[in-house]
Amino acid sequence: MAKQFMPELSQKERYVLMQENASKVEQTTYQKTLTPEELAARREDLADNCIRLNKFEDELKEVKDDFKLKMDPLKTINKTLLTEIKTKQTEVTGTLFHMANHDDGMMETYDSDGFLVGSRRLRPEEKQGTIFSLSKAVNQ
Repeated sequence: MAKQFMPELSQKERYVLMQENASKVEQTTYQKTLTPEELAARREDLADNCIRLNKFEDELKEVKDDFKLKMDPLKTINKTLLTEIKTKQTEVTGTLFHMANHDDGMMETYDSDGFLVGSRRLRPEEKQGTIFSLSKAVNQ
């Protein structure tokens, strides 16, 4: 058991005597050893707090999951929009027509509406005209 100053006195008498005879009185924080009963009470409080905290964490996870379901589609759309703004292009699914322009030596690519999508130089194997394209050129 811990040493106590004048244990035979009451708490009030001990306090007054210590205050009158102390070299210095200081108001501060310090560590005090817990009794077995206080320690058991702290353990019960800790267990109760852990249970309540776990319940709150489960509720928080559910709320986060709900928000994630709401936010993920917007994040995906924003990522696509950002890419389109950066590249100034959008991804489209459709039919493309590659038309060899032998006069300019280019392979021109058109979409289904007839708009030029892109062009590149003809490859060596593409520079030879087909019989179809040669017959067109002869008839003109």
